Amino acid sequence: MTAKNAIRFVSKDKNQFFITLKERVDAHFRERGHSIHANSSVFLKTIILMSAYVLPFVALIVFKPLFWGAFFIWVLMGIAKAGVGMSIMHDANHGAFSSNTRVNDFIGYSINMLGASGFNWKMQHNVLHHNFTNIVHHDEDIDDKVILRLSPHTEVKKVHRFQWVFAMLVYSIVTLYWFVAKDFLQYARYVRLGIIKQDRKGRNVILTKIIAVKLGYTLVFFGLPMYFGIPFIQVFGGFLLMHAIAGMVLTTIFQLAHTVEETSHPVPNVEGIIENDWAIHQMNTTVNFSPRNKMLSWYVGGLNFQVEHHLFPRMCHVHYPGIAPIVKKTAQEFGIPYLEHKTFGKAVGSHIATLRRFGKFPDLDEVMG
Repeated sequence: MTAKNAIRFVSKDKNQFFITLKERVDAHFRERGHSIHANSSVFLKTIILMSAYVLPFVALIVFKPLFWGAFFIWVLMGIAKAGVGMSIMHDANHGAFSSNTRVNDFIGYSINMLGASGFNWKMQHNVLHHNFTNIVHHDEDIDDKVILRLSPHTEVKKVHRFQWVFAMLVYSIVTLYWFVAKDFLQYARYVRLGIIKQDRKGRNVILTKIIAVKLGYTLVFFGLPMYFGIPFIQVFGGFLLMHAIAGMVLTTIFQLAHTVEETSHPVPNVEGIIENDWAIHQMNTTVNFSPRNKMLSWYVGGLNFQVEHHLFPRMCHVHYPGIAPIVKKTAQEFGIPYLEHKTFGKAVGSHIATLRRFGKFPDLDEVMG
């Protein structure tokens, strides 16, 4: 992956799918007089999730509960941490929370409260993942994760054979890894590959902000509790528990949209061309799950409607259920697959089956074929 070998999508038949779909979705909002951005229910959700993340931490410091009380608090914070990432930070850093850039930037800083860099996240997620979904070595979300193989186009290793068994354990350390090391490694890689185009001064500003986020996050989660008399070992254990829950939830939800049995993993030709329309590529590489589960949809910020999100990433998640029938109907008219798992359980099962398939060495027939 470099800045120089960018992928291009070239459709030979000039498919009118997305043009038609966009016209229909625009009409949907125009007829109802609605904005594509957040409404009052999203603002209320923001208050609820942010409170669920911050207030338990305040209670931990003020009341210094015993083991089970502290355990419950760190668990609640882990659940809320994931919710903030999916329902608040995600929309804001896509520019979908508000039509006002400053509001999006302000709400988007909630990623700093999760211990991560907004700059790196936008680069990895908004640019690389959304533009090059499921394209190996371009979409970092499907890069091999040390002992996990998330693409059918990378080398199979012996350790991958049982990845379907231990994947959730790996997922549990993702947010902790992001806090400790990933932002720095990612920054260095983006500079080396020319993805970060700022001059030296601009790069230093970015690096300084990353360091400041890490220091601030560390001081809050370790400095404050210890200052008020909570032993380090208790804080450290709770911190790990919070990150384990948040990492497992966040990573699982995002993987259910792309690393499942129904999605494809296209490979560009030697000229870096994917012979498909970009929007149809999104339809082939993205799947919805549990669309009728309103409670799940509320918590995950509409990320169970990933098809709609990948087609309209600057639209607030609260509107995805409303446009989903339009997307599905239009896809059917153009003979394009609309991928969907009816339940959360089926989506998880499909993900595990895919991990199991990716972890196997190809048999002789596959190699010869």
